[in-house]
This record gives sequence, structure tokens and C-alpha cells, in this order.
Amino acid sequence: MNIFNKWNVAAFAAIMLTVSSCNKKDNTEPTGPTGYVLGYRTAGTPTADYLVNAASLDSGVISATGNGVELQGWNYYGKAGNTYFAIDYTNNICYGYNISEAGALVEKGQFAFERMDCMTEIDENNLLAIGAPWGGGTYDCKIQVVNATDVSIQQSAATPIYTSYDSANVRLNAWPTHSYIENGKLFIAFYTLEGASWATTETDTAYVSVYSYPGLQYLHTFKDTRTGPIGYYGGSPAMITDEAGNHYSFSTSSKAGGFTQSTKPSGILKINNGAEQFDPSYFFNIESQGYRILTGAYAGNGKVVARVVSTTIDNSAPAWAAFSVTAPVCNIAVLDLNTQSF
Repeated sequence: MNIFNKWNVAAFAAIMLTVSSCNKKDNTEPTGPTGYVLGYRTAGTPTADYLVNAASLDSGVISATGNGVELQGWNYYGKAGNTYFAIDYTNNICYGYNISEAGALVEKGQFAFERMDCMTEIDENNLLAIGAPWGGGTYDCKIQVVNATDVSIQQSAATPIYTSYDSANVRLNAWPTHSYIENGKLFIAFYTLEGASWATTETDTAYVSVYSYPGLQYLHTFKDTRTGPIGYYGGSPAMITDEAGNHYSFSTSSKAGGFTQSTKPSGILKINNGAEQFDPSYFFNIESQGYRILTGAYAGNGKVVARVVSTTIDNSAPAWAAFSVTAPVCNIAVLDLNTQSF
């Protein structure tokens, strides 16, 4: 289950809940409580994805029975304002939904897409969706701005997000893991991998590339060698922002998160508000506490609710073990960014 954040108006979370069974929706338009919109996947074979409403995440039962909409395939999720996007990877169709006055999820529009792997809410009207390079066939990412009003891609730019890929004569993909927009610039964190094998042969540097926005022109890349790459496949969010506008990045290098090696300690770096470099005075070494960080949600006042895996378990865990719903390896931890305490 991915950690979810509470958003204004109607919260949206891309979570996968393991449930014993779930009925198909009937032909009547379902109504339900507002407050939260969640991505919901049933257990078993085959699985089914839903968008559902929930009044509370603290009590009661979250169910798709008579609630929400059944989706066509396997989905990622995103939002812009009060528009909620179900990004169907099975059929490569993105659907936009609104909440009706009766509390039902109503389809607003749809469009076809090629790749969307890293989503960021720009504002109430726009979603940024970056398509990552798969399989080594291309080394360009596709940066796309999705308009929530008409549910369509209004701007797109194909570009590499790093200018050098060669490592031991193997050309590497740069996989986007998180992005944010600040002062008319787009910041994209990424990690490098070999596209065909998914081997991570470079794990000694954290990278962030900077683009103009809305022009989407590559400007430069800044880096830090105190820890490894930021984020991992399917591990959003890989960065959080505090009340002062400072940004904190999560470097994992975890085998459970798909890395094939770890050469630097897992930890958190800081990018001060308005800066285009890592703060050289800040490094929260998570691995010194006996854990590696995967992802986290900001809870306010410098606190992060984080998903972590112990180094002992991680060193012997199967590849991609963090994604298992039958043999969980992760823990939830509360981190204090200000005191660097675990």
C-alpha cells in the first residue's frame, strides 16, 4: 500500500488495498460519501481496479460495492484540482473524473497516451506527466502537460533528462521519479538504469535535472555524491516539500525497490527554497539507523511518515520485494527532518 496524502476539497490516493472479494458495480449510477478519492485494487486472480469514495480513512470499511467506478485495466493515478485521473496502462487510455453534487464519480473525458510514469499536480487545472524510457529502445522522456478542463494533453516535449548515459560502455536510461515546479523552472529527479535488464550500475550519485517552464527546455543537472539516486520505479513520492518551500529527496538504493547494488548510504538530501543545488550542510543518513528509505508523506512540522526496510532484510530480500502483498518486508517509521531523528 502506498502512503497517501490528504488533499484539499477531496483527497486522492493511489493505494492498492488487499481485499478478499469485491462485487462488480451494478448498472445504476452509484453515490457515495465525499472527502477522499482512492485508487482501489481487488485481490485474487484476476484483479480489478476501481476509483472509490471514502468519508474517512480512520474507521469503517472502504469498499467498491455500490461505490465509485470500475476501471478497464491496470492503473496509475493523478489529480489536478478536483479532476481525478485514472491512467489505464492496459489500454493506454487516461480517464478524467469529477465528483457530482450527489457524490458520484462522473467521467469528464479521456485521451490516448503513450507513456505516463511520474505525475505531479501543477495547479488546479494542470497535471504534469512524464513518460519514462522503457526497454532501452529510447533514451528520451516525454514531458506532458495534461489539461484538466478538457482532459487532454496540451503540451508535450520529448527529451533526455540527462545529457550523459555511458557507464562502462553501457548506455543507461534516466528514469524520472519525482518533479516539482518553482520560480518558472521544472525540477526532475531521476535514477539511471540499464533499460533491457533493469540493472542499476550507477548508484553513487543523486541527480536532479532542471528545465524551463512552461518552455520545457533543458537547462542543467545538479548532483550530490553523499548518497545514491533519488527514488525508484513505482515509488512515488520520492521528494516532499515543507512549509518553508524546502525540498527533501529520498535516496533508497534498496534491493527491495529494484536496485541491483547499493554503494552509498540511503538518506535524505535538502534543496533549499529557490535553490538549484543540494544544501551541502544537510544529509540525513537513514542507513546509519539500520534502515533504507523507500518513500514518504509529509505530515507537517518537519515530520515524515516514511516507508522503510531494514538493511538486514533488504540485503537478503528478493528483488522488488517491496512490491509483494504476500510477504511484506517494509516498516512504517516517523522521521524528523529538523532534528534528523528516526
